[in-house]
Amino acid sequence: MPTIGGVTILWQEGKPDGDDSLGIGDEDARSTKTAIRNAMAAEHVWDAAGGANTGAHVFGSARPYYGVQSNVSSTGSDGRIMQTSDTSRLFGVGSGGTSFLGGPTVISAGSFPGFTVPQRSIWVEEWGEGKTNSGSTVVTFPNSGFSGKPFVQVTGIDTNSRIQIVTIASVTATQLTVKSSATDLLGGSTTSFFWRSVGTRTL
Repeated sequence: MPTIGGVTILWQEGKPDGDDSLGIGDEDARSTKTAIRNAMAAEHVWDAAGGANTGAHVFGSARPYYGVQSNVSSTGSDGRIMQTSDTSRLFGVGSGGTSFLGGPTVISAGSFPGFTVPQRSIWVEEWGEGKTNSGSTVVTFPNSGFSGKPFVQVTGIDTNSRIQIVTIASVTATQLTVKSSATDLLGGSTTSFFWRSVGTRTL
């Protein structure tokens, strides 16, 4: 007898026999329905009398694909979730593209990105390289910016052998203004810099 979801079910496809009495037909019919219900009820709402939500998954019973990461792009998997056995990552899989949903190498922030429940925000990082022109420049954050003012770091790059001071003049949800000045006071401050921003984005 096969076992589904830890529940042993009675399933005999050879019954009834061809020479069995017609009088036991009702018993076989009821037995078959019971066997199907027992199998389905292992992981689904499936009461003997049916009713609302019959056939829906019991909470926590849905299982993602599980296998090596090289199988993530398997066909016939639209809308599926896959956990990889060799990299411990979680993917949303579809024929039109695959989304990386999380894994052990993803940064776990010490605070939640939103202030309401359920959470509808995520932490997002953006970074790049910029250059001031005559002491100032504006960096526009890619991907439509953030849902609020992000945390930003700027690091100057010595590109012209002059000691440069690079500062953040202002930050908004969509852009960053960077200023630079040379300590030799000769004017014309132009310097390159790296920037990195961490903020929240509403889903």
